[in-house]
Amino acid sequence: MALTQIFPSGWEILNTRMIGAEDAFASSESDYRDIRDDRVYTYFSLPEGKEVRYSVLLNAAYAGKYYMPAVYCEAMYNHAINALLKGEWVEVGK
Repeated sequence: MALTQIFPSGWEILNTRMIGAEDAFASSESDYRDIRDDRVYTYFSLPEGKEVRYSVLLNAAYAGKYYMPAVYCEAMYNHAINALLKGEWVEVGK
């Protein structure tokens, strides 16, 4: 499975691998995780009947109203298997 999470430009993704806190947040095991400036790609196997959960540590650098883009997950070799969590507006206060 390939999970794509994109975050608003006013937010910072904190790479827990870089600060030695990879195990601090409960995330399921993944095959590979690609953390970029504005998005996280997570690739994982998902046996039938199993559930996984992935956490991303974020820092809202600036107050304001932001659009949180959709979260998308699909099977890597069968695009008919997919899920989409629609985007929404979020407000970051001081």
